[in-house]
Amino acid sequence: MHSLTRTLSLSLTIVTVLASLANATITLTYDTITIPRKPVVFYHGMGDSAHSEGMKELFASITDIDPNIFIHSIYLASSEAEDQRAGFFGNVNKQIEVVCDQLKAIPELEGGFNAVGFSQGGQFLRAYVQRCNDPPVHNLVTVGSQHGGVSDIPGCVNPDDASCKLMRTIARSGVYSGYVRDHIVQAQYFKDPKKLDTYLQRNIFLPDINNELEVKNEEYKERLMSLNKLVMFMFMNDVTVKPKETAWFGFQDENGDVIDLEEQDQYKEDWLGLKAMDQAGKLEFEVMEGEHVSLASPLRPPPCFTRHACHRRYCHVKLILQMVSFPFR
Repeated sequence: MHSLTRTLSLSLTIVTVLASLANATITLTYDTITIPRKPVVFYHGMGDSAHSEGMKELFASITDIDPNIFIHSIYLASSEAEDQRAGFFGNVNKQIEVVCDQLKAIPELEGGFNAVGFSQGGQFLRAYVQRCNDPPVHNLVTVGSQHGGVSDIPGCVNPDDASCKLMRTIARSGVYSGYVRDHIVQAQYFKDPKKLDTYLQRNIFLPDINNELEVKNEEYKERLMSLNKLVMFMFMNDVTVKPKETAWFGFQDENGDVIDLEEQDQYKEDWLGLKAMDQAGKLEFEVMEGEHVSLASPLRPPPCFTRHACHRRYCHVKLILQMVSFPFR
């Protein structure tokens, strides 16, 4: 959600995930790593931009491992300042249209690609899959994303971020009012557990892509189910996003209790195909220690483990080759 200033361990985790999804091969030493050269598309989070110093450091650490990986970072404006501002102010539905046109125009992506979305970039990439998916996404990795919505407007990781503070001030004036819902990005995935009827009627983005409206969009379901894998990372100590379980499609009831995906009608009635994907082994629920897109020092990378396994896997450079070859379940 903010500029990624400590990115080595994150890049290793992402390369690990993508390589594992693609059935990568490994060598017997720590010197080289062989990864299928499938293109990778990134979507940054709130408060960041497509080509910030942190994002560029992330890309560099990936290409250091394999310089032949084609990387594209989604942008919504030509300048870094305006691209960052677009993460706070704009109509998400129109932004997704821009993304669809942008990716379709890139020749290197014609055969499809893997995609990684940080924070809100994760649900926006999912919206890309459901609404156009041309060229197609093979595997989607989301990191601390808000798939289930948020019960409070996300906090500002950087307290000096003027755009973030302005966004929060405007959003709190009336999150479902006409101007706010059409112009404040975070309002478009805000879900008030005490006003669900208002949410369904007034929110212009999340009820649609989550197929929560009365008329279900079967194309959304078909396109999402076309993914080989949907890998969702949740941060254990996330206080920026509430509830943190939204990263796994979890949400809160009106009493503040978290409702896991499997307990929701979303899953039981399979509005998006998530139940079918789960049963087919296409959903991965991953956990990473730390706060929202804020990782430990590269010298002490954070541990991560899966909800579907009883062991722990450590995101450490010395273990990267073992992790690459390790199956998710």
